Amino acid sequence: MASEIIINMASSLVHFTTFQSLAVAVSAFAFDAPRAGRPRAIHSSQNRNEHINCHIIANPRSSRRCTNILTLSAAQKGSGDNDDMIFFDDFADVVGDSFSSSSSQLQLPSRPLPDFDERDSSSSAAATSSQTAITSTAIATNTKQAVISGNSYDLTGATVRQFSLGPDILLSDYVGSLGFDQVTDWQYYLESVDEEGNVDPYQERIEVQAPFMDPSRPARTRSKSGSVVRIFRGEFRGKLGGMLRSNGMDNRVLIKEYSPDSLDLASNEKEGIGRIMSHWLENVLLANTGSKSSGSSAGSGTLQPTDLLEELQTGDWIEAASSRYTDSITDTPTKADDQHLYTLLSTLTKYKAPFTSLLGEMNLNDYYDDPNLDPNEWYRSLGVKPPTPGSVWLIYDYHGLSTADSYCQPLIFQQSKLPPKRGVFGNIVQPPPLPPFKERARYVVQGVLKQMLTAVAETHEAGLVHKSLGRNSFILSSVGMDKREATSPYAVVVDRLRVVLSDWGFSQTIQDALEDEEFQRRAKSFGLDAEYDVEAAEEFALAEDLHALGFVFLALLFTTLSEPATLSAPMPKTNDDTWQRLFTDLFQKDMNEFREYCSNEDVWESVVELLDREEGAGWNVLGELLLARENVSKWSKGEIMDEDYELVSARTLLSSPFFQMRTI
Repeated sequence: MASEIIINMASSLVHFTTFQSLAVAVSAFAFDAPRAGRPRAIHSSQNRNEHINCHIIANPRSSRRCTNILTLSAAQKGSGDNDDMIFFDDFADVVGDSFSSSSSQLQLPSRPLPDFDERDSSSSAAATSSQTAITSTAIATNTKQAVISGNSYDLTGATVRQFSLGPDILLSDYVGSLGFDQVTDWQYYLESVDEEGNVDPYQERIEVQAPFMDPSRPARTRSKSGSVVRIFRGEFRGKLGGMLRSNGMDNRVLIKEYSPDSLDLASNEKEGIGRIMSHWLENVLLANTGSKSSGSSAGSGTLQPTDLLEELQTGDWIEAASSRYTDSITDTPTKADDQHLYTLLSTLTKYKAPFTSLLGEMNLNDYYDDPNLDPNEWYRSLGVKPPTPGSVWLIYDYHGLSTADSYCQPLIFQQSKLPPKRGVFGNIVQPPPLPPFKERARYVVQGVLKQMLTAVAETHEAGLVHKSLGRNSFILSSVGMDKREATSPYAVVVDRLRVVLSDWGFSQTIQDALEDEEFQRRAKSFGLDAEYDVEAAEEFALAEDLHALGFVFLALLFTTLSEPATLSAPMPKTNDDTWQRLFTDLFQKDMNEFREYCSNEDVWESVVELLDREEGAGWNVLGELLLARENVSKWSKGEIMDEDYELVSARTLLSSPFFQMRTI
C-alpha cells in the first residue's frame, strides 16, 4: 500500500481592506475604509481540482477574513483624513451643480484629459441610463409593507430612498478604491492507496502537519481582486444640508460606487445595514421610552421615543423615502423625508450606533439624461473617470477614514508621523510625551475593544452574521467633527470614541448562512452537520465572527500597547497571517503556550501583565474568541463535561472582568 498526500483547500474572500493589499494600488498610503479590516478568512465557493502528485479537494476548515483595500487618489497622498479641509461649503469645483469656491482650488493631475467621442458619450449615457434603471429600486411604487418582510427588513426607508446628484448631494472629492483578497488555507492529509492509485475507502485518512514555513506546502496563499468599489466624499445640500448645519451636525456623507461586477456586495450591504439599523432603533427607542426625547425633527419640536417608534413601525418613513427622488427632480418639497433623515442622524449620533448607517442610494438617471453631459467634468473636478454604467451608488453617514488597521501600530510610531509644531519664533516645539500606559490601556480595552464587541453583539442579535470581520471592518471615529481624533496617539477619553462596524458586503442572515454550501463544508470539518443539527450550526455561524474578532483583538493589544522597540528588543511581526500561523500551526491552539511565547518578548511585557490581571481575564477573553469554533464543536459532541457550561456569545463576553477592571 502506498500513501498519497491529500491537500484540502478552502478559498476565502477577504472583503475590503487597507493593509498589505495597498501594494497593488496606486498609492501606498493606506487607511482602513468603512468597508475596511485585516483579513478575517471568508470562504468562497471557488474550489479547484488539480493533480500534482496529490489530490486537491475543498476544505471548510479555514477562517474567514475580511480585508479592505483603500487606494488614495494622487491628490490625497500624505494629506491624512483632510477633515479640516472639507467643512461645509469649502469645496472647489463640486460635481453635481454649478458651484465653486474661490477659497480653495483643486490640484488637477498633470496628465492630459482623455478625448471623448460625442457618439460614444451619448450611447454610453443611454446605455447607462437603461442599466441603472434596471438595477435601481422602483420609485414611488413601494408599499409600506414591501420592505418590512423577509430579508429586506427596513423601517427607516434606507433601502428604497433615492437621492439625486445636485439637488440632494454634492460630490466633494475622490477618496480611493476598495477591493477584496481571496485567501486560501491549506491542510494536508495522508490517505492509503493501492498499487493502481485507487483510494482505499476503508482506511481513514490521517491529517499531517505541513512543514513550518515550507514554501512548497504553504499554509495560506492569497490573491487580490483589484478595485471593485470607488469611494467618494460628499455633502448634503439644500434644506436638509442647511437643517443639519444649523443644528451643529455633520452634513458630510461617504459615497460608494459599486461596479457592475460587485452588485451582490451592494445588495448585501443594503439588506444587512437596513436590518441591523431597524433592529437597533427598535431596541433603543423601547429602552428609552419615557425619556424626554430621542431626537428632534427640525421645525416640529422634540419627538418622543414612542411616537418615533410608531412612525417607523407603521411605515410612514418608507412612504416618504420611496417618493423622495421624484419629488426632488420635480421641485416638490421633501420636508417629511428631510425631517426623518434629520431625526435618524440625530438618534444614531446621540446613542452612538455601533455600525455605519445606510441613508439611501444615489440615482443618476437625470444626470445621464442631461443633453449637455460632459464626461470630462469628472476628470476636471475629481480627477477620476465618470460613473461606470450599471454601477450602484450607496450613501452612508460619515465617520472618517481611520480604521482599526491604521491604529494597529506602536503609538511611538504614530507620534513620529505627526507634523511638527512650531513656537512663536518659528522654532520646532518637541511633542508632549505619550499618555501613561494606564490611560492608554483603559482607552484600548474599555473603549476600542469593548465597542467592537458591542458592535458584533448587536449584529448577532439582529439575526445577522458579518462573515468578513477584520481590522479594516471597524472605523475608529469621534463624536466631534475631526474624525481623526479617535486614532491620535494622545486619544485617551473613552466618551469621545465611537467605533462603528462597516463592510457588510458579505453579511447574511443566520438562516441564509446555514444554507451556504461552503459554510456547510466548514462546519462539517469541525464535525457538525449543518443540515440536521441546526442549533449547533447557528452557533457555529456566530462563532466564525467571534474567531475573526479574536485576531483583531490580538492586533490591537500587541501593537498599540507595546513598548518602544529597540535593537535588542525588536518588534515581532503582528500581521494576521503571522498570528494565524503562530497560534494555529506552531502552538496548536494552546493558549498557555501562546501566552508563554508572548511573555518572552520584551516589547509585550506590559501587555502580558495587563492580560494576566483578574486571574487572566484578558487571556480568557482571547481564548473564548479564538477557540469559539472548536468550543461549539465540543459542545455539540458532548465532549465538555461541565454540565453548567454554556456557549459564550459576544454579549456575554461584555460582562467579563477584563472590561470592568478598575485598576486600568
